[in-house]
Amino acid sequence: MNNVKEVINETMKDDEFFIHLGDFLDHFYRSNHDIRQIMIDDSPLSFKTMVSPYYLAFTAATVHKLANDYKLNVPEWVFDTACYLSGDNPYFTGNVKGNLRLLFLYLSPTEFKHRNLFVDENVLKRV
Repeated sequence: MNNVKEVINETMKDDEFFIHLGDFLDHFYRSNHDIRQIMIDDSPLSFKTMVSPYYLAFTAATVHKLANDYKLNVPEWVFDTACYLSGDNPYFTGNVKGNLRLLFLYLSPTEFKHRNLFVDENVLKRV
């Protein structure tokens, strides 16, 4: 994946969001500062009516966190209302219940919490 817009474009073809996101992250981590900025700047919002709101919110949270972590400019598109899940529809990784939800509420990176996504603190780590 050369940019984040391609993650959404490819996901629309086969619904394999996390595979495409992983490919994007692998490429991002191997790139230099200038290339990283280019990779996150191209907005996927032209697809917002054709893809799950969850995918857009997760993509925006990912880009927001990467920009903060790597001292890049946060693209304006990540603040579009389409990049947020509604307050009555939070997402918890693995559909966790009980105390694990409390842990995810605490551990989730701010960029994800901000969009009503509750994930493990290592959500963007690759092995």
